Amino acid sequence: GKKHKGQLYHPAFPAVEPLSGPIRIHRLSWRYENVLDISHMAEPVQEALSAFGVRKRAIQRVIFRNLSLTIEPKSIVALVGASGAGKSTLLRLLWAAAVGEEKILSRRQSGTIEMPENVRPAAYLPGELEPKFGRPPILEVIYELTNDVTMAIEILNVTGIADVVLYRARFSELSTGQKERARLAYLLAQRPNLLLLDEFGAHLDPPAATRVARKVADLCREK
Repeated sequence: GKKHKGQLYHPAFPAVEPLSGPIRIHRLSWRYENVLDISHMAEPVQEALSAFGVRKRAIQRVIFRNLSLTIEPKSIVALVGASGAGKSTLLRLLWAAAVGEEKILSRRQSGTIEMPENVRPAAYLPGELEPKFGRPPILEVIYELTNDVTMAIEILNVTGIADVVLYRARFSELSTGQKERARLAYLLAQRPNLLLLDEFGAHLDPPAATRVARKVADLCREK
């Protein structure tokens, strides 16, 4: 018989090529600019706002200044801060640098973001970058990404979807928490070596979020 070398099961999810070098953020600054103009509003509204001193003016807000950070391959980094501190903005800038959207990086920014040449990103940024499941069952969607049904099942299990009944469910039929797990599975199925997640675990209860985070962390370190 075949020698299994003490391992009775070999995972179908293959190793992902890690980043060939660190991600380097050097003296990055970012500001938001907006022009407040009330001329298009109804006259009573303009009068009410003017009474509060609100008139046409340029608004500028610095999100972060001179941010420097080095992210090594296989690292897991959590961005923690108050609402409006710039966490989502930084993730968007990292995504833009990874996919080469220079026009996003050139405006309102100083400093640099250097990505390794072999970067292969996947991101979930609510309202901007979200997986598109359509009408097929979620298992079929993940299978189409991996071309391996065993691998698709493994990925769903890693993200906490282990109920066979859910494999044949459509994305629209899932609960809010199950949808979050399915989105994560979609991203993992792309086999990225840079995974950007905004508001990770926001729709999971703390124990479930902890379990999923640990599984994904183990996967990132192993792969």
